[in-house]
Amino acid sequence: MKKLLIGLSIGILLLLGVLALEYYTDWDLILQEHFFDRANNRWLIYPALHKKLSFIFYSGLKNVLIATAVFCLIRLLLSIKRKDLRTNNQPYLIMLLSIIFVPLIVASAKYFTNVYCPYQLNIYNGLYPFVRILEDYPADFIQPKPGRCFPAGHATAGFAFMALYYCFNDRKKRILGLSLGLILGWTAATYQMYRGQHFLSHSVFSMISAFMVIMIINYLVRKFYLKRY
Repeated sequence: MKKLLIGLSIGILLLLGVLALEYYTDWDLILQEHFFDRANNRWLIYPALHKKLSFIFYSGLKNVLIATAVFCLIRLLLSIKRKDLRTNNQPYLIMLLSIIFVPLIVASAKYFTNVYCPYQLNIYNGLYPFVRILEDYPADFIQPKPGRCFPAGHATAGFAFMALYYCFNDRKKRILGLSLGLILGWTAATYQMYRGQHFLSHSVFSMISAFMVIMIINYLVRKFYLKRY
């Protein structure tokens, strides 16, 4: 419990740091300019190009996530009849729960934050004013619909694989597992930035939040599963 609390405390401080940087600096805007083609007035990955790339960078990642979840579920179901598999269930349970709850918890937060995507903002020829995450919208601004872009949602499908860090005992394998989750998560995050779907802060916030959820899942599985078997 002590390690978990320390980890969560560090996570909270990092999240506050992300919000502070977004509020007091222009790091999001400076970086996002590199993804917007001013000459052609469009994002570098525009809708027509997205249709061609989606099966790899968008729906492809979701399919990998679903396939992994199905594999873990089948492995867990097999252990119901085979007692020899039960003692090795923890990694599959951690992975399955992470795949379910990381996107569910982190991505669902965007329904409460009311933050718009870059492509929706007037600074990129959108309809809505640019307002920082912790700022209020102008008093005369009437919202036709709420924002649904913070924290980043699609990247959580990749960041969920950071749970592999807790699925191995060998240090090298744990680092490789964590690295895979980071690579998948940031591939998805960068792709979305090229589309104008998110600022960098949206994805950094999601990454940190995702690992905090994974830490809690790991703690609960190790604590209650090991007591049962």
